[in-house]
Amino acid sequence: MIGAAKGQEVLCREFVERWAGQFDHDFPAKDAQDEVQLKAWLQARFREGQKHLDKPHFVDIARWKSPRPVRHYESNDDDLVQEVTTLAFAARRDDLRLQLLTLLNGVGVPVASTILHFAFPDRYPIMDIRAITTLTHLGLRTRPGPLEPGFTGFSVEDWQVYTRLMRDHAESLGVTLRQLDKALWAYDKHGRADGAEAPSLLQGDGATD
Repeated sequence: MIGAAKGQEVLCREFVERWAGQFDHDFPAKDAQDEVQLKAWLQARFREGQKHLDKPHFVDIARWKSPRPVRHYESNDDDLVQEVTTLAFAARRDDLRLQLLTLLNGVGVPVASTILHFAFPDRYPIMDIRAITTLTHLGLRTRPGPLEPGFTGFSVEDWQVYTRLMRDHAESLGVTLRQLDKALWAYDKHGRADGAEAPSLLQGDGATD
């Protein structure tokens, strides 16, 4: 594993731009379009003062992230979805927002993080196994990851550590949380598999401009 100092060195803006571009090349057009439309729908709802999800849009967002448990998403009635998401979106604490969303059937930490990202894209990243695997490979994550002994599933505490880390790096590199999400995901899928290395800050000036 690359040490933490090395990870800080290679996770630069050039890395994000390169691998986020690869993600956009790979990502299905329909999924990309659904992401844009669902985020736009939510922001319009917020502007109208309706700060909650209805059941159809909740199911669409959850299925966008993880389609297999769709029957569990569908088992939540509309009133429950509206009440839980109203409370979650209004909560002041990050951890409470996440915990409230996991009260919905079929919603674990990764899906809850996705709902929060769609509602507040500038504040919350999407928690994903591939992104965490890249961070672990770069030596930037110390908690047990999905491929390590002792991992029993993502906890609220895992999400808090991940969220703080992603915010810090997105801010320092001048990129959005979604760009950083994409880059970490694509690097795990392609970069490590073909032996590619993330670019180093030492390879040129202005890499983080």
